Amino acid sequence: MCGISGFYCFSEKKPDKEKISIMFSLLESRGRDACGIGFIREGNLIINKAPIRSSEFVKSKDWQELELPKIMIMHTRMKTQGSEQNSNNNHPLYNKEGIAIVHNGIIHNDHEIFGRNQRDGEVDSEAILSVLSTKCKGDKIKRVFDKIEGSFAVAIINKAEPDNLILIKKDNPIDMYYNTDQDILYFCSEREIMQESLGITSESKRGFTIGEKGYHFYEMENNHALIINSQGVDSYKNYLARDFWNRRNTYRGASLDTIQVQCPWCLGQTRYIDGLLNNKCEHCGMKISEEDLYYV
Repeated sequence: MCGISGFYCFSEKKPDKEKISIMFSLLESRGRDACGIGFIREGNLIINKAPIRSSEFVKSKDWQELELPKIMIMHTRMKTQGSEQNSNNNHPLYNKEGIAIVHNGIIHNDHEIFGRNQRDGEVDSEAILSVLSTKCKGDKIKRVFDKIEGSFAVAIINKAEPDNLILIKKDNPIDMYYNTDQDILYFCSEREIMQESLGITSESKRGFTIGEKGYHFYEMENNHALIINSQGVDSYKNYLARDFWNRRNTYRGASLDTIQVQCPWCLGQTRYIDGLLNNKCEHCGMKISEEDLYYV
C-alpha cells in the first residue's frame, strides 16, 4: 500500500501550505519508507524525493522554502520491492521527456512490459511510466488499460502539457474535494486525510446535511481516467481494463488472453485474442492487428 495526493489550482489562489503539510504528513499512514513530490515550474519538471517519512520531509529546508506551485503530485511509499535507498525506486517516477507519475497499487506484468530492456529501478510502477513513454499515436491512457495487469491509482503530470493533471483509477481509490471559495481541486487516496488536514466538517440544518462549507466531494469511478486543465474537466472517460487473471480463452488447445478493445474501424467494442493472428471485429468484420489498436 502507498499513498498519493495533490492539488490543482484553477486561479491564482494557492492552498494553505500548513494544511498541505498536514495532508502530506497524514499520508505517511499508507507508507513510511520514502516520500516525494513533483510539479512543473517555468517549463521544468521538478522532482524532490527522499527515503524518509513525509512528516520528516515537511520539516526540511527545501519544503519550508518552497512556494507552492499551481499543480502538485505527492507520494508516500511502502516498500514492496526495490530498496528505498535507490532513488529510482521512489516516487514520483519520471522520464527524460518530462512525464512524472505517482502510483498506488500493484502491477503483475512489469517484467513482461520491460522484457530484456534496461529499466531504471526495480519497482513494478515503472511499467506504467514505460507504457506512457512509448511513442505512438492514439490514446495513451487506453494503452495503459490495455497493457497493464494489476491495480492502479495514478496521478500524472507532463512538462509538455503543464496545465494538465491526469488521474487514473483501476481498483484503487482516488477521492477528490473541490473548494468553490479557493477554486482548488484536492485529491487523495483517502477522503478522511483530506477532511482532517483541510478542516472539512459537515454542516446541517433541521437535521439535514447541507454540505461541507464550500467543499464538494467526488469519488472517482473504477476504470476511469480524469483529465483536468485550466478550464476544469477536459475529459472523464471509462475504459475497459485488461485482466489476464480473470479473462482466459482457449484456442486450439492453447491458453490465450482475451481482452475487450475498441475497433479502430467501426469504434464498436469487440473481443481481441492476444496471440491470435486473425482477429476480426465482431461487428464490422474488419481484421484487427495490434498495430491497428495503437497506431491508428
